[in-house]
Amino acid sequence: MEPILWPLVGRDEECAAIAAALDADPARSVVIAGPAGVGRTRLLREALTMARHRGRPTRAAAASPAAAAVPLGALAPLLPTIEAATPDPLPLLQLAAQAIAGDRTGPAPVLGVDDAQFLDPLSVTLLHQVAATGGVTLVLAVRTQPHRVDPSSQLWKDELATRLDVAPLGRDDANRLVAAVLEGDVDSRTCQRLWRLSEGHPQYLRELLEDGLRSGRLHRHRALWRWEGAVVPSPRLVEIVLAQLGDLEPEEWRAMEVLATAEPTSVHEVAEFSSFEAVASLQRRGLVVDADTDRDGEVRAAHPLFTEVVRRRAPEAVLRTIRQGLAVRAAAGSPEEWVRRGALMLDDALPSPDAAVLATAALRAAGRQEFPLAERLARAGIAAGGGAQAHLALVEAAWWQGQTARSAELAHQAVLVADSDEDRARLASIEVLVLFSGQGRADDAAAALRAATATITSPDGRAVLAATEAVLAFLGGDPAEAVRLGSSVLASAPTGLAEPLAAAATAAGLAVTGRTGRALSTVRAGWAALEALPAGRELTFVRVALAQAEVLSLHLGGRVEELERRTAELYRRNLVSPEWAGDAIACLHRGWAALAAGRPRVALRWLQEALSGLEEQDPAGFLPLCTALTATAHGQVGDLEAARSLVEGETATATATATVFQPFARLAEAWLAAAEGRRSDAGARALDAAGIAADQGQPAVEAVLLASALQFGRAREVVERAERLAGRLDSSLVEAVAQWARAGVRSSGDELDRVSHRLHEIGVLMSAAGAAAEAAAAHERMGNRHAAVLSRSRAETLTRACGLVHVIGPDDRLPPGLTSREEQVAQLAARGLSNQDIADELVVSVRTVEAHLAHVYAKLGITGRTDLGGALSSSGPRHRSARAQGRPDGRSARRAGLHSV
Repeated sequence: MEPILWPLVGRDEECAAIAAALDADPARSVVIAGPAGVGRTRLLREALTMARHRGRPTRAAAASPAAAAVPLGALAPLLPTIEAATPDPLPLLQLAAQAIAGDRTGPAPVLGVDDAQFLDPLSVTLLHQVAATGGVTLVLAVRTQPHRVDPSSQLWKDELATRLDVAPLGRDDANRLVAAVLEGDVDSRTCQRLWRLSEGHPQYLRELLEDGLRSGRLHRHRALWRWEGAVVPSPRLVEIVLAQLGDLEPEEWRAMEVLATAEPTSVHEVAEFSSFEAVASLQRRGLVVDADTDRDGEVRAAHPLFTEVVRRRAPEAVLRTIRQGLAVRAAAGSPEEWVRRGALMLDDALPSPDAAVLATAALRAAGRQEFPLAERLARAGIAAGGGAQAHLALVEAAWWQGQTARSAELAHQAVLVADSDEDRARLASIEVLVLFSGQGRADDAAAALRAATATITSPDGRAVLAATEAVLAFLGGDPAEAVRLGSSVLASAPTGLAEPLAAAATAAGLAVTGRTGRALSTVRAGWAALEALPAGRELTFVRVALAQAEVLSLHLGGRVEELERRTAELYRRNLVSPEWAGDAIACLHRGWAALAAGRPRVALRWLQEALSGLEEQDPAGFLPLCTALTATAHGQVGDLEAARSLVEGETATATATATVFQPFARLAEAWLAAAEGRRSDAGARALDAAGIAADQGQPAVEAVLLASALQFGRAREVVERAERLAGRLDSSLVEAVAQWARAGVRSSGDELDRVSHRLHEIGVLMSAAGAAAEAAAAHERMGNRHAAVLSRSRAETLTRACGLVHVIGPDDRLPPGLTSREEQVAQLAARGLSNQDIADELVVSVRTVEAHLAHVYAKLGITGRTDLGGALSSSGPRHRSARAQGRPDGRSARRAGLHSV
């Protein structure tokens, strides 16, 4: 039995070209060309399947180096037995051509040949002849290699074949392929690791996944596939890569060992350990390529697996010798160069390591979020006398590896060795922030801040402490004080760390108090100030805080589309760094954006990953917020047990420093009540959540939470507050919430319809669906059945776009809407199709069509077909399905087929 194939992902253009070649008159042959591992064989099999679906007989063969030693060796299984050999190849060619082409009485056969680069000359001649005569359509898979001539080139040069150059999959397509094969979502770092080693080569992905499943390192965790431990090539994959490397001369192998030790590396450094001729030979064979860096003359291996395999095969003594030699020669300029030079010194414990180099490298590594390496470098730097810089790096590394108590203690001790107010202020700031956000010790944080303020006298140092105090004010639920303190710091034109830290606190305070424009401009200034800091002088917390402030500003300002785009961008940037605690925060922000847009199922994909990460490490105190948002999403999709578990757990574990996020925790309770069917209690708790935000001086948060109260039918309690807030806040979302409340109090179906459209434009789909459902109920009460059904249809369409089944609206007493089949029939009738045409289109009887139309007329309150166009157009376009949007919507493959690409 033929093994189950992996799904084809990211190959739409190639499949379309193959289909066009097969459908041409006459059909054209196809050459599928590409490097090893990109899926040429998979496309070849797909082409043969497409040919069979078109009624074409198919045959298949595979070439190999062994078969190439025999004339027509690869095609021998397709040829008749020849009893007597003849020195004249012409009769042999004629017999072979006749055998392959058949008797020409039916459709021309399609012959697929895999690894056609290994065909012997006689086979190439034969295939060229049968393609030229049109007796056979060829589909050849050819591995491209820089040092080999393509034997199929004459076919496409003579325009007898269409050549398709197949490249590795792009990152998004590779991720989609992995998710389709595993039949589930895959966590971010697993995707990143698989991408780093495979670079989109399906063959490599297959081997990695198969080994991960077999070993158990790849498994499900919180509904996500996750790889535990290092992703390393299996023995089988090692053999595949070694075969692709081929037979290397000793100097060529030594050059690969240098690159396996540290890449990218200059050609001169590689040549010092091998030779220029060896490097040139590797480049000609496509095994080494120019590195994409700002420095000329640097090279790297053509694929990460090459160096991974070479490193695992090379003796440690050899690698150690190379590291020692590179450590002496390594330059130091960019952060990457500093880190590499420090790491080379660290690995080999040189007799007299350079303390300044180690300390600087440690700071640069921390700035690149390489915290385990930063800690090793910092410890070596401290031992070598690296001073305050090494201590700063060690404190940062401990913090973001989740060792908050140790980080606070190290920061406190390091103040004693710091020799400048700037360093003392930075260390004190870290201690305060770790105590407050990492450990929930608000009183101890305040005491540490007071102690530092009493000893640090320089303007820049005091500015850092004032900015730190602004952060504490915001997190503690006093955004007005955060804005006052932060604005004062910014007005003093500080230098160094104080400016971006103050900008983060100020922007967050401006966001929750509804001054969106100012908040976003402050965020932009903060990012610019952070990027302008000298390498290694930034603070990771500032980067996290600025991202949080930007998320708040975009959400509360009603800029939902921009919020989704920006959180996706921040997430992609985060993946450039090695795995660290910020991964969970990046996923939290993506989940927050999806939840704000009203897509709770999408939000859960990200929030569950964030929750898993924050439960392991929560250096910045985001776990209570993540728990609340995840519980809210579970409540919205009706996952009662998961929502209850999280709400009860969040209540038990909430820390005193989570004050600013308390309104979101109460909102989670509201959605739990809704999931339990306690609609009145849900509305009351949503109002309580808005009240908490109001008491904390967060009017923008208050207004957004009032939208949830409207979802539960609390327009009369909301309207005055919403209108008052809309008059003073800079937010299109708050304006729309006020309009929704006003229209709900008036029970105006037309106004509610307009509000639904406005909420949809802003991008909050669930609120738009709720307003449409309320409009349907209002129209029904007024006896306007036609408008009621259209509003309900819109509510259902928007609900499906949210990924939900049931409409969540203020009123459950909604008029019956059109079923999907009724709407389908109605749309076809509105286009002018007759009942018979509709029946033929849908493969149903005319009587069934008539029955559906009768139901449509009754539900819409119209008399016949002439009114259908206007009635249906009012409901607006339906959202595309998941399949139409290119998202996987089914079980495309089974893990039983992992062995076949």
